[in-house]
Amino acid sequence: MADPRFRSEGAVVPGQQNLRLTRFKAGTKSIGVRGKFTSNAMCYDALRKAACAPMKPSSPRIETLTPSMSDSTQLHHQVTEILRDKIVDGVLRPGTPISERELCEELSVSRTPLREALKILASEGLVQLFRNRGAIVSPISVETIEDKLAVLGALEGYAARLVCQHASDEQLKELSTLHRRFVKDFDTGEPSLYFERNQTFHQKLVEMTGNVVLIDMHALLSRHVRRPRIEGVRQHLPTRVVIDEHKAILKALLARDGDAAQAAAEEHLKRVAQTVVTYFRMR
Repeated sequence: MADPRFRSEGAVVPGQQNLRLTRFKAGTKSIGVRGKFTSNAMCYDALRKAACAPMKPSSPRIETLTPSMSDSTQLHHQVTEILRDKIVDGVLRPGTPISERELCEELSVSRTPLREALKILASEGLVQLFRNRGAIVSPISVETIEDKLAVLGALEGYAARLVCQHASDEQLKELSTLHRRFVKDFDTGEPSLYFERNQTFHQKLVEMTGNVVLIDMHALLSRHVRRPRIEGVRQHLPTRVVIDEHKAILKALLARDGDAAQAAAEEHLKRVAQTVVTYFRMR
């Protein structure tokens, strides 16, 4: 009879020779294999019993996960997305202490995926972690925003030059389509739609370079400045000058004019940076 203290977390098929057993629970405390048993025989016996033990979904010792959250890697990414949205949308305000206990209860997850999510958000500048003191939502620093937007502008300027050199005509047509969609939806008065359309245009521009390092650096910085940019857009919807700036970038790209494309992209981000920074300094 299987030892009732052990339950395997994960799909286990009895009878297979190469079982992948990642974690077991004894009572309410997770334990691993190495260093936890007094002999190899006991270790093997515990593994065999845990592998063959019938699963009891109603057991309080098994984490409650939705079907789409069954994979641990996918789980902490989903938790990251939820928390990121809470921070960007202002549900969790700058300086707010983050309660792991409350969030674990709200999301029905253990502390492990939550802490992995907090590490990711800390790398994006959205959360500050303190040893033995938990975490808080990062305050918005005007100086940091200005510096990051300046670097983002340099990256997009370089991307525009590379696109002139390497992008296919078909790719440029796709970018033109995105620009037309952006213009069409510009006057909806929906900040979230504006931001989505705008980001899609810029992301596509960078992706067309085919430069993986550039794409990754741009994506990371874009996440860092997403919160202040969205807040700025919510308070002051952009004027149609942004359409003219996108049009200037696109015109230079279609002409394969690297100098003009780089200058247009950098000038556009420079103006965006000035607008965002001015808003936060006046608050």
